[in-house]
Amino acid sequence: MRQLKLEFARGEHAAELAEWLKRTKGNLFDQDILSYPSLRALRSYGPDGSVAYLPMQTVLMLESLAVKEGIEPMQAAQAFRDLVKGAMLTASGDRIKEIYFVCEDENVLKVAEGHGFERLPWAVTRIKL
Repeated sequence: MRQLKLEFARGEHAAELAEWLKRTKGNLFDQDILSYPSLRALRSYGPDGSVAYLPMQTVLMLESLAVKEGIEPMQAAQAFRDLVKGAMLTASGDRIKEIYFVCEDENVLKVAEGHGFERLPWAVTRIKL
């Protein structure tokens, strides 16, 4: 088997990439990413042309929430709301279109959902570099 090559997709690959994204089953393609300013895609190719693409976007990941012990739940919820507004301002300033927040506390999740976050039904994976 010959080694494939790798490059960033260019304008001439856009139509093929868009078609393949729509056609590949189970890839969870979100059409909105095509308009994101941070979108870049890697292209794997060989002598016969393209083999696969991997779209990538910059997101803002809200790492963890640290709350003062004994704080009233309503005050904690207000603080979270305000902090999320700050994160949205940060994302907007950096032209980032998606914010992620990983959490397991059901109460915090309910507050997050009340402020526009949606639960994702898919597993999230990571690589630490």
